[in-house]
Amino acid sequence: MLDLGAPTALQRAPSPGDPARPGPLSDTAAGQPAGAGARATPPTRSKPSPLAEAARYLRDPRRRVPVVFGLICLVGILVFGVYAVLEGPPPRVEAVVVFTAQATEAQKDAVRAACPTVGGAVQEPPDRNDLAITRVYPLRYNLTDASTGDRAKVFACVQGRPGVEGITTQTQGQ
Repeated sequence: MLDLGAPTALQRAPSPGDPARPGPLSDTAAGQPAGAGARATPPTRSKPSPLAEAARYLRDPRRRVPVVFGLICLVGILVFGVYAVLEGPPPRVEAVVVFTAQATEAQKDAVRAACPTVGGAVQEPPDRNDLAITRVYPLRYNLTDASTGDRAKVFACVQGRPGVEGITTQTQGQ
């Protein structure tokens, strides 16, 4: 008859010479005793990736308030950036005629009269604020809606006039 209270072969403690259950003095798979020169390597954990370390760092409850605040700021910046690109005002392109230091007011007025608005290149009215920058650069064109041909016509008209040193373009806005 079978005794259910007695330990089975799998449950009993191994004896030192039992070949069915290798112990510390039994042969290993390589054929050497476990204590005879072969060292068992301790189990090693692989180092977590930097992304996993950063995620663990940010999930720490002590850092919850700054992390949530940072995420809200990041989302706000992204939403504003998308709005500015899609719905914001278009950039303004302006051409400024640069005159030489010896150019007279008559030469500046002659260039203004000789090179009027061309297509989308609109000549801006002269400023009346008497600022130094207005006196140095009195002739400006709004090129925001100008085609490449319109820009070329304005540049060709202005270049070579007496008292003109050159023309520059500036983009204001996005």
